[in-house]
Amino acid sequence: MLNEHFSRHFLVVHTFVSEEARRYYLTPPEYRDPPEERPTEHQWALDAIGEFAQCMQTWVGNDDFLYCHWIAESEEDVYRQLEAFDLEGKVVSSMVNEIFQFMSAYRDSNQILRQYPENGDKW
Repeated sequence: MLNEHFSRHFLVVHTFVSEEARRYYLTPPEYRDPPEERPTEHQWALDAIGEFAQCMQTWVGNDDFLYCHWIAESEEDVYRQLEAFDLEGKVVSSMVNEIFQFMSAYRDSNQILRQYPENGDKW
C-alpha cells in the first residue's frame, strides 16, 4: 500500500481553520448530510494515497490541531496534495516540516534505517 515513489518523510501540524471545520472533520460520517459509511483503517489508508503525497498516519486530540505523517518528494508536494484533497485553507492550515530521522516500532524492520547528519547536528 506504500507508494514507493515517495521517499521523504514530513511531520505536518494542521490547525483547523475554524470551529465549524473542526466539528465537521470530527463528525462521524454516518451523521453527516448526506450520511456516509465509516471507512475501515485499510480504506482510509488507500484514500490517503494521492498524486503528490501520501498520508501515512494521523493523530487528533481535543485541541485545535491535528498531526499527520506524510511521505512525498518535497514539501511543496505535501501542500499540493492537501489542496488536491480540498483540505488546505478550507479545513486546515498547515505547517510542513521535513523529518530526516524516522523510526517506527510499527514498521518493525530488521534494516538499519536510522539516519544521522553527515556534519554536526543539522541535515
